[in-house]
Amino acid sequence: MTTPPADPPVKFNVRVNQYRYSYEDLLRIWQEADWLGYYSASLFDLLTVDALECWTTLTALLAQTRRIRAVPMVLANPYRHPVLTAKMVATLDVISGGRVTLGIGAGGSRSDTTHSGLPFPSTRERCEMLEEAITIIRRLWTEPVVDFNGQHYQIADASIEPKPTQRPTPPVLVGGHGPRYVLPTIGRTADISNVGSNDTVEQHRAYTSIISQAAEVAGRDPAGIELTHNADCVIASTQCEYDRLVARLAEDAGMTATGYQADRLRNTLSGTPEQVCDRLSEYVEFGIRYFFVVFPNPAPSETLALFAGEVMAQFNYGSGAV
Repeated sequence: MTTPPADPPVKFNVRVNQYRYSYEDLLRIWQEADWLGYYSASLFDLLTVDALECWTTLTALLAQTRRIRAVPMVLANPYRHPVLTAKMVATLDVISGGRVTLGIGAGGSRSDTTHSGLPFPSTRERCEMLEEAITIIRRLWTEPVVDFNGQHYQIADASIEPKPTQRPTPPVLVGGHGPRYVLPTIGRTADISNVGSNDTVEQHRAYTSIISQAAEVAGRDPAGIELTHNADCVIASTQCEYDRLVARLAEDAGMTATGYQADRLRNTLSGTPEQVCDRLSEYVEFGIRYFFVVFPNPAPSETLALFAGEVMAQFNYGSGAV
């Protein structure tokens, strides 16, 4: 009798928006997440804000952890030529022993791009550039020499060595928003889809329909594109502790607890561990098995441990220290 294949594990990413974080805070979060069994952690890619630069910081953090994966969320394609991006990822993949996911997008921040002195074309053009860039990057990772004559990029006799450690290539996560250009681009190019924030299952269903249609037209299997969910999370051991935590966060935001709950925590993974597990189950049943979780800043050690021990453990992943 043939045993049916097991479902893939449910994975959790600590999504860090590192605005005004010290490196010491980031290192604490990454090392604790590494020890607790989180699958990956991420940083954003903005140039003109008060934050440590994404790729440099990811490199340092991977050097001081041993298992956790790094995911930029997401590299803005216009900031770097695809040959440079391919070389950066391949190098860090070798150094880290294959712990890199390339998170990349068309570049969504007009102000950050223009303040950096870079052009900011239309969404359509930036998505065209992204598709060409991903094609170039994948070819450089797998082919000895690459020639490419596209609308936006042209390269001749380009090569990078050493190649990435991961085979056939590091996974490519494409993130962004917008049904007209971004979601079809994901369908045509991505290994992993990352769309939206605190969205419902029904919203994910609509996204997935567009992504799948684009994948099929491009001759790709939509089932090969991994789905993810981005969610804020406020969690406490008991209902009383949760209510006190929400009241404090609401006061810091200048809001009432009721207003904060309705406005800031709507559709989030928030509550007691049991309540968070119930909400997660809805997404897992839909087919999402990779969650990018944003904790209150900077992510408290006790929160990371509580989520790992009481939530991740219920989904047979990261049930404790490794």
